[in-house]
Amino acid sequence: MPGSWEYQPSLTTYDAFVFYNAIGQHEDYFYHPIAVAKQVVNGINYRFMTIAEPKQAGYAPHFALVTVYQPPGGQPYATAITPISV
Repeated sequence: MPGSWEYQPSLTTYDAFVFYNAIGQHEDYFYHPIAVAKQVVNGINYRFMTIAEPKQAGYAPHFALVTVYQPPGGQPYATAITPISV
């Protein structure tokens, strides 16, 4: 149903493609997606649960929620990266 969130405990190959195209290279962390939720609106909103692995010493690994928007017929892009403390 359009507008509602669909949760998936694992990613499809296409979900991973969308994620890595949207996130690109990040300066401090490698982001590894582990689950996804999708919402079909005017385009598609994605929420990826990720593990943020530091690229250098001095940063702590953590979970992060990466929000991505893919406009109709357009390229996906990250709109927010939110660290999650546990």
